Amino acid sequence: MATSYMKTILCFSPFFILRHLYISFIRNDHNPKLAMLAMLVGSATNVILDYLFMYPLNLGIFGAAFATALTPVTGVIICSAHWIFKKNQFHFTKKLLPVSEIRKLCGLGISAFINEFSSGIVLLVFNLLILKHAGNIGVAAYGVVANLALIVLAIFTGISQGVQPLLSRSYGEGNSTHVRSVYHQGLLVSTIIGLLVLLSTFYFAPEMIQIFNQEQNTLLQSIAERGIKIYFVSFLFLGYNFITTAWFSATEFVSYSLKLSFFRGCIGVLAIAVLFSWLWGLDGIWLSIPVVEFATLVMGVFFSKHSKKDSTCHANC
Repeated sequence: MATSYMKTILCFSPFFILRHLYISFIRNDHNPKLAMLAMLVGSATNVILDYLFMYPLNLGIFGAAFATALTPVTGVIICSAHWIFKKNQFHFTKKLLPVSEIRKLCGLGISAFINEFSSGIVLLVFNLLILKHAGNIGVAAYGVVANLALIVLAIFTGISQGVQPLLSRSYGEGNSTHVRSVYHQGLLVSTIIGLLVLLSTFYFAPEMIQIFNQEQNTLLQSIAERGIKIYFVSFLFLGYNFITTAWFSATEFVSYSLKLSFFRGCIGVLAIAVLFSWLWGLDGIWLSIPVVEFATLVMGVFFSKHSKKDSTCHANC
């Protein structure tokens, strides 16, 4: 089943890449509504086709994979309207990029790559650690918490991607006042959302877990409820980290963005998760995420002060 799913998804991998590329360009080319429409219609198509392929057509796991694979195809078709109806200011041209330009482009995008790539590594390591301390039920509980966290992560990702074009444009125009204004607005919105998510978790954790626990497994319910209350503290800090990383990338402080992403997504979280699991068992694993996010926030504040000094120095020079 896993092999069938992977083969189907990988056959459509060019469309996944192309959709991300199209949406990024369209959002920066003054057409964010079309980019949003492409994502919404693609997601709705996935949900509808999942049901049709798996139940009425009885295609099983292949149907589920095929429905997911058609999502980026739908997105690419919708995004193509940006060029078909001549709404674009960006144009496709043939140009041989020098190696220096390619390095610069890769540098600006590598922090986002690390954020995406590291999630798979973290998922694997956490599953192994929790399996050791709480067995299969613990892994199932982590799956519940991770799925709920994924929804909140998507919100923060949307905010950071939304402010990125505004930050980039204002920075390119030399409008530092507007850069700071957009950055602070992004921080305010993400902080409010993080606080609301945390409060919702403490009040509605049992109901949230119950959605995934239809078999009424009391052990899974207990582990997941405790885990989500610890794990979701991280969302108080995560919004700041996402917005600050986007700000560094948009204003060409690539090294700071890279360091934050690498610590948060790879070295920091893996090292602290292993250490805390050894010290405090399952609670330590849950706690590692808030600690890493808070440590990343501290690093971000430190780098922000240095970036302001660097900007002042360049302006004076």
